[in-house]
Amino acid sequence: MRVKRVLLWIVLFVFSASAAFAAPAYGTKMPKAKEAFWGIGEYTIFFRTLNKDHGELKSQQEHILLSYGVTDWFSLDLKASLGTIESDPYTGSKIKYDHPVWGGGYGFRVRLYENGPVRVVSGFQHISIHPKTVKGNGEKNNAILDDWQASALVSYDLKKFTPYTGLRYGTTDYIHRINNDADRVYSPESRRFDAVLGVDIPVSRKAWINLEGAFGSGEALATSLNFHF
Repeated sequence: MRVKRVLLWIVLFVFSASAAFAAPAYGTKMPKAKEAFWGIGEYTIFFRTLNKDHGELKSQQEHILLSYGVTDWFSLDLKASLGTIESDPYTGSKIKYDHPVWGGGYGFRVRLYENGPVRVVSGFQHISIHPKTVKGNGEKNNAILDDWQASALVSYDLKKFTPYTGLRYGTTDYIHRINNDADRVYSPESRRFDAVLGVDIPVSRKAWINLEGAFGSGEALATSLNFHF
């Protein structure tokens, strides 16, 4: 009963926390050499403030995830993605890039330490979203969303679930092109260190759910369902 209460507290905390200023950190569960994990993930940016008076940014993303163990301590992480962007500048009209075309990401993780239930993992992750061009009022609006982060995480395996915590540093960049003029802006909230909190919850011997959040002033959530094969 005590374990169930702890699990419920972690799940509720992750969903209520402001999450993932940049691409999710994946957690500390890594494939061994020549093994692979795959999954489906959802990453929602509910709110992100941009610099240069560009207002606010939102994004909805769906990912197919693949992690491959190059060695027992080093894995490559890949994503094939679809995503939308909504830009709401302080001056001017809101722009909705609501027709996803393509996106993707890449990264890697390194297991630095493991002893019994304790594991320490460091990594780098990147996501790039390229929605369809929006045309109107004689203008073509094109956008790219770039997220990246570096992290260091420590986890403790409680058998029923594996919570992890750590630090990340990353950024969220918004590249906006009007006709032939491009401007790259970023979220000033994202360029700092944040505390990460996440949990891996097994649902079967070869499947698990990952939830991840972070302390900060942005609002987003990363969730995924993963499989080992």
